[in-house]
Amino acid sequence: MIKYPYSRPDVSDADIQAVVSSLKGQFLTQGPALEAFETALCECLGGQQAVVCNSGTAALHLIYMALGLGPQAGLVTSPLTFVATANAARMCGAPVSFSDTDPTTGLMTPDDLQRAIESADFPVRAASIIHLGGRVADLPALQAVAEAHNILLVEDACHAPGAAYNSTAGRHRIGDCSHSIAAAFSFHAIKHVTMGEGGAVLTNDPELAVRMRLLRNHGLERNADVWTQAPEPNAPWYYEMQEIGWNYRADELACSLGLSQLKRLPEGLQIRRDLVRRYNDLLADIPGLSTPFIPNDPESHAWHLYAVSIDFSGLKRRRGDVMRALADVGIGTQVHYIPVSSQPYFQSLGGQVLPGVQRYYDGTLSLPLYPQLTEQDQEFIADKVRQCLAP
Repeated sequence: MIKYPYSRPDVSDADIQAVVSSLKGQFLTQGPALEAFETALCECLGGQQAVVCNSGTAALHLIYMALGLGPQAGLVTSPLTFVATANAARMCGAPVSFSDTDPTTGLMTPDDLQRAIESADFPVRAASIIHLGGRVADLPALQAVAEAHNILLVEDACHAPGAAYNSTAGRHRIGDCSHSIAAAFSFHAIKHVTMGEGGAVLTNDPELAVRMRLLRNHGLERNADVWTQAPEPNAPWYYEMQEIGWNYRADELACSLGLSQLKRLPEGLQIRRDLVRRYNDLLADIPGLSTPFIPNDPESHAWHLYAVSIDFSGLKRRRGDVMRALADVGIGTQVHYIPVSSQPYFQSLGGQVLPGVQRYYDGTLSLPLYPQLTEQDQEFIADKVRQCLAP
């Protein structure tokens, strides 16, 4: 039995009461909790517009559709991500090309983006930047590359709510979209903020937000100013579907949970930073294991994941054997991620050689990281990792 999963939800009594209150209220969907959560996200993360939906995948799909991705308007992204980042573009009919990454951080660099855009065999409309594990990518430099090629920068910020960074213009929050057109967030069960399942888009473009809200609700247009076939002016029952949309709505229970969880985001981020520092101290002298480096600006990493790098080949260990040995003593681990470019679906569309990606993937292993971990838990986990990798 896994006592220490690689991550777990952190649900408080206040969270439970928030959900119960919604259950007792008038609305179970499309009610005041949705509006309150969107307002709170803007206040917390900095964007001018928030569009809450029912998953991070839906958030990405809404962005890509609203930006016009399609057969002649493709996407460049890193393959070190969950499949949704690329799949959502394919759902638009858009071609996808993958960039290489830094082999240590797994992040796309400006040079990686430059090469990926230049090597793509289709018109590139947008680039999706992954803040892998919560570490903030170099957004100002990446935006400069994107602007030079007249493409739009999207942030897959699913791992990085609450993170921040500097530019020559000052201090920025992930979600204020200072260097992107939009940022997608996930509120899955094991994210910093959970709705159970949920997501959101932050943007400073009001027209983009209007379009995403339209697509979120089946494409149903209730604005009388743009109706084309209304039987009478301002018909109170009437709506038009002028293009296809989806049911990406988030219910009131999920929004109430998300709103309650958001209040504890700063506290949770600090706990994660403390846990990471303690892990790095405990694991520092294990041969063949490299701990993730802590940035000088502590807020530039949200620490969704604690991913170490292990020289499995040099230690003559197989990753699967190490994971099974740790599972036998109750420690869950995971790999983030199998490169999306190596998945059979994308291989069938044309494989790519990405040496930085491969080097990162070959060594990465995520250890348990969540706010409920104690010092004793971390000492136990570190001791078992040491034993598993010992000669």
